[in-house]
Amino acid sequence: MRMPSPSVADVLRCDLRQWGMATTSSKERSIRHSKDEIRALMMTAGTELLEEEGLGIGAVDLTFKRVFDRVLATSGVRLTNGSVIRRVWENQAEFQDDVLAAIARSGDSSGELDDTATALLAVFESIELATPEDRVRGLSEMCRVGGEAALRTLVDSGTWSLWVGVWVLAVTGPPSSRGSGIRAALVEGNEATADLWGQMFDAATSYLGLRLRGEFTLRQLTLMVGALIEGCALRESADPEGASLLRPTGPDGAQQGWTLFGVGLEALALHYFEVDPDWTVPEIPGTVESVER
Repeated sequence: MRMPSPSVADVLRCDLRQWGMATTSSKERSIRHSKDEIRALMMTAGTELLEEEGLGIGAVDLTFKRVFDRVLATSGVRLTNGSVIRRVWENQAEFQDDVLAAIARSGDSSGELDDTATALLAVFESIELATPEDRVRGLSEMCRVGGEAALRTLVDSGTWSLWVGVWVLAVTGPPSSRGSGIRAALVEGNEATADLWGQMFDAATSYLGLRLRGEFTLRQLTLMVGALIEGCALRESADPEGASLLRPTGPDGAQQGWTLFGVGLEALALHYFEVDPDWTVPEIPGTVESVER
Protein backbone atom coordinates (compact mmCIF):
# COMPACT_ATOMS: atom_id res chain seq x y z
CA MET A 1 0.00 0.00 0.00
CA ARG A 2 1.42 3.35 -1.02
CA MET A 3 1.79 5.93 1.73
CA PRO A 4 0.31 9.38 0.99
CA SER A 5 2.77 12.11 0.03
CA PRO A 6 3.53 14.59 2.80
CA SER A 7 1.75 17.91 2.59
CA VAL A 8 3.49 21.26 2.49
CA ALA A 9 2.43 21.75 6.10
CA ASP A 10 4.07 18.46 7.05
CA VAL A 11 7.31 19.52 5.36
CA LEU A 12 7.27 22.90 7.08
CA ARG A 13 6.57 21.27 10.40
CA CYS A 14 9.62 19.05 9.92
CA ASP A 15 11.73 22.10 9.14
CA LEU A 16 10.47 23.83 12.26
CA ARG A 17 11.34 20.79 14.34
CA GLN A 18 14.80 20.72 12.81
CA TRP A 19 15.41 24.30 13.90
CA GLY A 20 14.01 23.90 17.36
CA MET A 21 10.58 25.36 16.77
CA ALA A 22 8.55 22.17 17.36
CA THR A 23 5.74 23.60 19.47
CA THR A 24 2.05 23.03 19.72
CA SER A 25 0.66 26.51 19.09
CA SER A 26 0.92 28.92 16.18
CA LYS A 27 2.11 31.62 18.57
CA GLU A 28 5.02 29.44 19.74
CA ARG A 29 5.87 28.42 16.15
CA SER A 30 6.28 32.07 15.19
CA ILE A 31 9.11 32.62 17.65
CA ARG A 32 12.69 32.03 16.50
CA HIS A 33 15.19 32.23 19.33
CA SER A 34 18.67 33.60 18.73
CA LYS A 35 21.83 31.62 19.38
CA ASP A 36 22.58 33.74 22.44
CA GLU A 37 19.10 33.16 23.87
CA ILE A 38 19.37 29.42 23.35
CA ARG A 39 22.85 29.35 24.87
CA ALA A 40 21.64 31.23 27.95
CA LEU A 41 18.64 28.92 28.40
CA MET A 42 20.74 25.79 28.01
CA MET A 43 23.59 26.95 30.24
CA THR A 44 21.20 27.95 33.01
CA ALA A 45 19.28 24.69 32.83
CA GLY A 46 22.47 22.63 32.72
CA THR A 47 23.94 24.36 35.75
CA GLU A 48 20.70 23.97 37.70
CA LEU A 49 20.59 20.25 36.99
CA LEU A 50 24.16 19.80 38.23
CA GLU A 51 23.46 21.86 41.36
CA GLU A 52 20.48 19.66 42.17
CA GLU A 53 21.99 16.29 41.35
CA GLY A 54 25.71 16.80 41.92
CA LEU A 55 28.56 16.23 39.55
CA GLY A 56 29.25 12.55 40.23
CA ILE A 57 31.96 11.39 37.86
CA GLY A 58 31.49 14.33 35.53
CA ALA A 59 28.89 15.88 33.26
CA VAL A 60 28.18 12.73 31.23
CA ASP A 61 24.56 12.62 32.45
CA LEU A 62 23.99 16.19 31.28
CA THR A 63 22.45 15.18 27.97
CA PHE A 64 20.76 17.46 25.47
CA LYS A 65 17.49 15.60 26.02
CA ARG A 66 17.50 16.20 29.78
CA VAL A 67 18.42 19.85 29.36
CA PHE A 68 15.76 20.37 26.67
CA ASP A 69 13.18 18.96 29.08
CA ARG A 70 14.37 21.31 31.81
CA VAL A 71 14.21 24.34 29.51
CA LEU A 72 10.67 23.42 28.45
CA ALA A 73 9.55 22.98 32.06
CA THR A 74 11.05 26.24 33.30
CA SER A 75 10.58 28.59 30.35
CA GLY A 76 8.06 26.96 28.01
CA VAL A 77 10.60 27.03 25.16
CA ARG A 78 10.82 23.80 23.19
CA LEU A 79 14.28 22.98 21.82
CA THR A 80 15.57 20.06 19.76
CA ASN A 81 18.93 18.80 18.54
CA GLY A 82 18.48 21.01 15.49
CA SER A 83 18.30 24.03 17.76
CA VAL A 84 21.81 23.57 19.06
CA ILE A 85 23.97 21.07 17.15
CA ARG A 86 26.33 22.92 14.77
CA ARG A 87 24.38 26.07 15.55
CA VAL A 88 25.35 26.77 19.17
CA TRP A 89 27.63 23.81 19.96
CA GLU A 90 29.25 21.28 17.66
CA ASN A 91 28.09 18.40 19.82
CA GLN A 92 26.92 17.40 23.29
CA ALA A 93 30.45 17.02 24.67
CA GLU A 94 31.25 20.63 23.79
CA PHE A 95 28.10 21.77 25.60
CA GLN A 96 29.05 19.76 28.70
CA ASP A 97 32.53 21.31 28.68
CA ASP A 98 31.01 24.79 28.38
CA VAL A 99 28.84 24.21 31.45
CA LEU A 100 31.79 22.94 33.49
CA ALA A 101 33.96 25.86 32.34
CA ALA A 102 31.24 28.36 33.30
CA ILE A 103 31.07 26.86 36.79
CA ALA A 104 34.87 26.94 37.04
CA ARG A 105 34.91 30.57 35.89
CA SER A 106 32.13 31.63 38.25
CA GLY A 107 34.51 32.67 41.03
CA ASP A 108 32.35 34.43 43.61
CA SER A 109 28.97 33.37 42.26
CA SER A 110 28.12 32.07 45.73
CA GLY A 111 27.70 35.67 46.96
CA GLU A 112 30.53 35.19 49.44
CA LEU A 113 31.98 38.68 48.96
CA ASP A 114 28.59 40.42 49.01
CA ASP A 115 27.65 38.80 52.32
CA THR A 116 31.06 39.62 53.77
CA ALA A 117 30.80 43.27 52.76
CA THR A 118 27.31 43.51 54.27
CA ALA A 119 28.53 42.05 57.57
CA LEU A 120 31.49 44.44 57.66
CA LEU A 121 29.34 47.55 57.31
CA ALA A 122 28.01 47.08 60.85
CA VAL A 123 31.54 46.48 62.13
CA PHE A 124 32.84 49.71 60.61
CA GLU A 125 30.05 51.69 62.26
CA SER A 126 31.15 50.48 65.70
CA ILE A 127 34.94 50.69 65.32
CA GLU A 128 36.87 53.33 67.25
CA LEU A 129 39.71 54.95 65.33
CA ALA A 130 41.16 57.18 68.05
CA THR A 131 44.31 55.17 68.80
CA PRO A 132 46.51 52.65 66.95
CA GLU A 133 45.31 49.99 69.39
CA ASP A 134 41.69 50.74 68.50
CA ARG A 135 42.45 50.34 64.83
CA VAL A 136 44.21 47.01 65.30
CA ARG A 137 41.27 45.79 67.40
CA GLY A 138 39.05 46.88 64.53
CA LEU A 139 41.05 44.69 62.18
CA SER A 140 40.56 41.70 64.47
CA GLU A 141 36.82 42.31 64.69
CA MET A 142 36.67 42.64 60.92
CA CYS A 143 38.33 39.22 60.61
CA ARG A 144 35.98 37.66 63.18
CA VAL A 145 32.70 38.95 61.74
CA GLY A 146 33.64 39.06 58.06
CA GLY A 147 35.37 35.69 58.25
CA GLU A 148 32.29 34.01 59.69
CA ALA A 149 29.98 35.57 57.08
CA ALA A 150 32.25 34.48 54.22
CA LEU A 151 32.63 30.94 55.54
CA ARG A 152 28.92 30.42 56.22
CA THR A 153 28.00 31.61 52.74
CA LEU A 154 30.52 29.28 51.17
CA VAL A 155 29.54 26.20 53.19
CA ASP A 156 25.83 26.73 52.49
CA SER A 157 26.33 27.33 48.77
CA GLY A 158 25.41 24.60 46.31
CA THR A 159 27.32 26.52 43.65
CA TRP A 160 30.56 26.35 45.60
CA SER A 161 30.32 22.62 46.27
CA LEU A 162 29.78 22.16 42.53
CA TRP A 163 32.85 24.34 41.87
CA VAL A 164 34.88 22.03 44.12
CA GLY A 165 33.71 19.05 42.07
CA VAL A 166 34.80 20.73 38.84
CA TRP A 167 38.16 21.59 40.40
CA VAL A 168 38.72 17.95 41.42
CA LEU A 169 37.85 16.72 37.92
CA ALA A 170 40.18 19.26 36.33
CA VAL A 171 43.25 18.58 38.46
CA THR A 172 42.90 14.80 38.70
CA GLY A 173 41.91 14.01 35.12
CA PRO A 174 44.42 13.00 32.43
CA PRO A 175 45.91 15.79 30.30
CA SER A 176 43.61 16.67 27.41
CA SER A 177 42.44 19.66 25.41
CA ARG A 178 39.05 19.45 27.13
CA GLY A 179 40.63 19.41 30.59
CA SER A 180 43.02 22.26 29.80
CA GLY A 181 40.10 24.50 28.87
CA ILE A 182 38.41 23.86 32.20
CA ARG A 183 41.68 24.41 34.07
CA ALA A 184 42.11 27.74 32.28
CA ALA A 185 38.58 28.71 33.35
CA LEU A 186 39.45 27.82 36.97
CA VAL A 187 42.49 30.09 36.86
CA GLU A 188 40.37 32.88 35.38
CA GLY A 189 37.76 32.54 38.12
CA ASN A 190 40.39 32.44 40.86
CA GLU A 191 42.04 35.58 39.48
CA ALA A 192 38.76 37.47 39.44
CA THR A 193 37.87 36.43 42.99
CA ALA A 194 41.36 37.26 44.27
CA ASP A 195 41.11 40.74 42.73
CA LEU A 196 37.78 41.37 44.48
CA TRP A 197 39.16 40.18 47.84
CA GLY A 198 42.15 42.46 47.30
CA GLN A 199 39.91 45.46 46.71
CA MET A 200 37.97 44.67 49.89
CA PHE A 201 41.11 44.33 52.00
CA ASP A 202 42.57 47.51 50.55
CA ALA A 203 39.43 49.52 51.32
CA ALA A 204 39.02 48.10 54.83
CA THR A 205 42.61 48.58 55.93
CA SER A 206 42.76 52.07 54.41
CA TYR A 207 39.72 52.95 56.50
CA LEU A 208 41.45 51.57 59.62
CA GLY A 209 44.69 53.42 58.95
CA LEU A 210 46.77 50.31 58.31
CA ARG A 211 49.29 49.51 55.60
CA LEU A 212 51.02 46.45 54.19
CA ARG A 213 54.38 45.63 55.70
CA GLY A 214 57.16 46.36 53.23
CA GLU A 215 58.06 42.80 52.27
CA PHE A 216 54.49 41.69 51.46
CA THR A 217 51.97 42.24 48.68
CA LEU A 218 48.18 42.23 48.68
CA ARG A 219 48.25 39.57 45.98
CA GLN A 220 50.10 37.18 48.30
CA LEU A 221 47.54 37.76 51.03
CA THR A 222 44.48 37.18 48.84
CA LEU A 223 45.92 33.91 47.51
CA MET A 224 46.55 32.68 51.05
CA VAL A 225 43.10 33.76 52.24
CA GLY A 226 41.48 31.97 49.29
CA ALA A 227 43.33 28.74 50.05
CA LEU A 228 42.51 29.04 53.76
CA ILE A 229 38.77 29.58 53.37
CA GLU A 230 38.42 26.78 50.82
CA GLY A 231 40.20 24.34 53.14
CA CYS A 232 38.19 25.45 56.18
CA ALA A 233 34.92 25.18 54.24
CA LEU A 234 35.74 21.63 53.16
CA ARG A 235 36.65 20.66 56.72
CA GLU A 236 33.54 22.27 58.22
CA SER A 237 31.31 20.54 55.68
CA ALA A 238 32.61 17.22 57.01
CA ASP A 239 33.01 18.13 60.71
CA PRO A 240 30.96 21.22 61.65
CA GLU A 241 31.28 20.59 65.40
CA GLY A 242 35.01 21.29 65.53
CA ALA A 243 35.04 24.44 63.42
CA SER A 244 34.37 27.13 66.06
CA LEU A 245 35.60 28.29 69.44
CA LEU A 246 35.24 31.03 72.06
CA ARG A 247 37.90 33.69 72.66
CA PRO A 248 38.03 36.53 75.24
CA THR A 249 38.13 39.24 72.56
CA GLY A 250 34.99 41.18 73.46
CA PRO A 251 34.66 44.32 75.63
CA ASP A 252 36.32 43.80 79.02
CA GLY A 253 37.48 40.35 77.93
CA ALA A 254 34.01 38.99 77.16
CA GLN A 255 33.88 35.71 75.27
CA GLN A 256 33.12 35.90 71.57
CA GLY A 257 32.47 33.19 69.02
CA TRP A 258 35.10 32.66 66.35
CA THR A 259 35.37 30.33 63.39
CA LEU A 260 38.68 28.63 62.77
CA PHE A 261 38.81 30.51 59.48
CA GLY A 262 38.38 33.80 61.35
CA VAL A 263 41.29 32.93 63.65
CA GLY A 264 43.50 32.10 60.68
CA LEU A 265 42.38 35.22 58.83
CA GLU A 266 43.25 37.39 61.82
CA ALA A 267 46.70 35.79 62.10
CA LEU A 268 47.38 36.50 58.43
CA ALA A 269 46.05 40.07 58.62
CA LEU A 270 48.11 40.95 61.71
CA HIS A 271 51.17 39.48 60.04
CA TYR A 272 50.65 41.37 56.78
CA PHE A 273 49.46 44.75 58.04
CA GLU A 274 50.88 47.36 60.40
CA VAL A 275 49.73 50.72 61.72
CA ASP A 276 50.39 53.57 59.30
CA PRO A 277 52.00 56.34 61.40
CA ASP A 278 51.17 59.01 58.82
CA TRP A 279 47.46 58.20 58.67
CA THR A 280 44.89 60.71 59.94
CA VAL A 281 41.21 60.21 60.66
CA PRO A 282 39.35 61.09 57.46
CA GLU A 283 37.00 64.04 57.59
CA ILE A 284 33.37 63.24 56.88
CA PRO A 285 31.51 66.32 55.53
CA GLY A 286 28.67 67.45 57.78
CA THR A 287 29.96 65.89 61.02
CA VAL A 288 30.65 67.91 64.16
CA GLU A 289 34.36 67.09 63.94
CA SER A 290 34.72 68.48 60.42
CA VAL A 291 32.82 71.66 61.33
CA GLU A 292 35.05 72.24 64.36
CA ARG A 293 38.14 71.88 62.19
